[in-house]
Amino acid sequence: MGNFDGIHVGHQALITHAVEEAKQRGYESTVLTFHPHPLKVLAPGRAPRLILSYEDKMALFESLGVDLVIAQTFDPRFASISADDFVRGLLVARLRTKKLWVGRDLRFGRGRKGNVNDLFRLAAESAFEVGVLEPILLEGTRVSSSRIRGLVEEGRVDQVRPLLGRFHFVSGTVVQGHRRGRQLGFPTANISSQSEVLPPNGIYATLFQVKNKQRLSVSSIGVNPTFGEGPRTLESFILDFDSDIYGELVKLAFVKRIRDERKFTAVDDLISQIHEDVKAARAIFKNVRVTELDTPSNAPSL
Repeated sequence: MGNFDGIHVGHQALITHAVEEAKQRGYESTVLTFHPHPLKVLAPGRAPRLILSYEDKMALFESLGVDLVIAQTFDPRFASISADDFVRGLLVARLRTKKLWVGRDLRFGRGRKGNVNDLFRLAAESAFEVGVLEPILLEGTRVSSSRIRGLVEEGRVDQVRPLLGRFHFVSGTVVQGHRRGRQLGFPTANISSQSEVLPPNGIYATLFQVKNKQRLSVSSIGVNPTFGEGPRTLESFILDFDSDIYGELVKLAFVKRIRDERKFTAVDDLISQIHEDVKAARAIFKNVRVTELDTPSNAPSL
């Protein structure tokens, strides 16, 4: 049970415990999560930008072997249920919970007043078990969604890989752009993404997934200042690739930041810089070992 934004290595450990134990006991492994994020209902001004889209979160749950996901609608009525009634009414009466795995810092019920100690008390009276996973630390610092969100939004995308167990990725559809890239000799795929957590404007070494195949790419996030600032876009030049993929659903994983976005006084200077960006990306890929588990390719496509 939890919000599971990002499904980082701590979340994965919790889910894996539940999945493995359910198999051993012959039960269904079930994730209980909430949609939308509770803070989007209770305190919209403090609600976090979400690391994963709803669809990507569901796909990653499936890739972890979960049998069933319950995405409980979170609204004011649901938020008003007390911690005791939540456990007795939903977990016990409706879901017939045999064992519940949670994180140590769990809070639940009206006013977030319920905690792990309340779970143990209620479990004892209702004959189900509780498993508690302590926070996972990497280099002495706790793995958390807020930490991951902050690193991505600072452009330190390479530093989130150990926390997520994969690269941070976004999903979207390839749409028509201005075709400037093709005119410059570097045709790009423009991605329309609804992801809430994007790195800052700049150039990145990325992995572009289309039709379940990973390809190396160089991606730009920004407003194309050389051509007069426009809307913020996300576009990728896919290395050694030239196929029509308009309308395709794709995933883009961020490997490492190359440089800031810049305005060039001459288009030829921009072209020269793009050549340098491609060389920089190829060097990054030589030094970064990419495995299936590091990328979103092991999760079912949308």
